[in-house]
Parts: sequence; C-alpha cells; structure tokens
Amino acid sequence: MQESTSQTKDPVCGMTVDPATALHTERDGKTFYFCSEGCQQKFLASPVGAKPEGKAGCCCN
Repeated sequence: MQESTSQTKDPVCGMTVDPATALHTERDGKTFYFCSEGCQQKFLASPVGAKPEGKAGCCCN
C-alpha cells in the first residue's frame, strides 16, 4: 500500500503541509489546510473573501 504524497500550502504563511495530518477549515465549499493553530486562527479571523497573506516562511518559530 502506498502512502499519499499529496501536499498543499497553508494560505496564511505559505508553508507546505500534508492534508492528511494538517489542521483544516472549510469556507465557501473549499477546504483550507494549516501548519498550526495560529495560522488557522488568523485565517478564521479574516473576512470571507479576503486574500490570503501568502508570505513565504514559517510563522511557527
């Protein structure tokens, strides 16, 4: 059995995350994945339709 190699980016910090293990939230019928609870909370606090920050680097240091 092969493991999933699917990855996606955290919409807040841009970090690559594994959807199988990452925190996630649904908004407008789409699922968003996060590297940390901090990024998830920033996303949830932003208005619906706001563009993600998309900055590179890790915010979790």
